[in-house]
Amino acid sequence: MTVDFTKNKIDDLPVRVRAIMGVPDLILLDDVISSPDFLLRANKYINKIIKEYEDLDTSLLEIAAIYYICYLICPGMYARLPKQMENTSTKTILQSINWDSMAIEMLGKCNEILDDAISEVNDDIDYSVSFAVLTSSSEYPNDTI
Repeated sequence: MTVDFTKNKIDDLPVRVRAIMGVPDLILLDDVISSPDFLLRANKYINKIIKEYEDLDTSLLEIAAIYYICYLICPGMYARLPKQMENTSTKTILQSINWDSMAIEMLGKCNEILDDAISEVNDDIDYSVSFAVLTSSSEYPNDTI
C-alpha cells in the first residue's frame, strides 16, 4: 500500500498543523505548511513504513502525515518567530517552547499513530487455525498401531 498526500490533499492541513503546534497563522503561513517539500517527505517516510501492509486506515495515515509535517517544521520555528510582537504573552509562550524537543515529540506521535494503524490490520488476522505438516513419516513414528 502507498499513499500520496501531494495528489490526495489532506483536508484543512494548515489549520490542523497550527492547532497541534499552537502557533497563530501570522507566524506559520498556509503556503509554508502546504509546501510540496514537506508533503513529499511525509509521503516518503510513511510509505517506507507501510509498504508491506494493505488496507490501512487512511484517516490514521493522514494524521500521521500531519504529525510528521509538524516534526519537519519545528526546528525552523526559531527563525520564524518575530522579533517584535504586540501580544507579549504570546511572544513569551512561543519563545519559551523548546522546538527541538517538540520535533522529537511530533515524530514519536507520528510513529505511534503508524503503529496503531498497522496493529489494526494485524488484529484482523485470524490465528485460530493452525496446520501441522509432516515432512517425513519416519520423523514421527506411530507406535500405537
